[in-house]
Amino acid sequence: MSEVINNMVLTVSVKVIEHIKNKLSFNDNVYVVELDGENIPSWKDYILDVQSKFQFPSSCVNSMDRYLDWMTDLDWLNKEEYVLIINNFSAFIKDDYKLKNMIMSDFNEAILPFWHEEVKEVVVEGKAKSFMIYIVD
Repeated sequence: MSEVINNMVLTVSVKVIEHIKNKLSFNDNVYVVELDGENIPSWKDYILDVQSKFQFPSSCVNSMDRYLDWMTDLDWLNKEEYVLIINNFSAFIKDDYKLKNMIMSDFNEAILPFWHEEVKEVVVEGKAKSFMIYIVD
């Protein structure tokens, strides 16, 4: 059986994300992290929130490489799927377009492809997992 792995960034409405969250609340195999862009004006605010909610084993405040390492590990969460919801996306790091773009590029070019395919090649007994990112405004 070949299951479909969806790893992408989707922009959705508040109404749609409420429906998705309701549906996800019944699935114990999914780890959901929700961020509020209103409270994330900088890298430090972003990483402190992300490392806390994803329960990183060590701090990434001074290391984007360590952040990427942890985002492509997440083994300690013991889940089959990951969902990241960024609410109020227009306010998310709104004064640093370059940083905001870099974070989103890391998802599209490194984190999501890793969970889609690379994990099977670089992790012993690694298996692809769904990692969805929902952008909400």
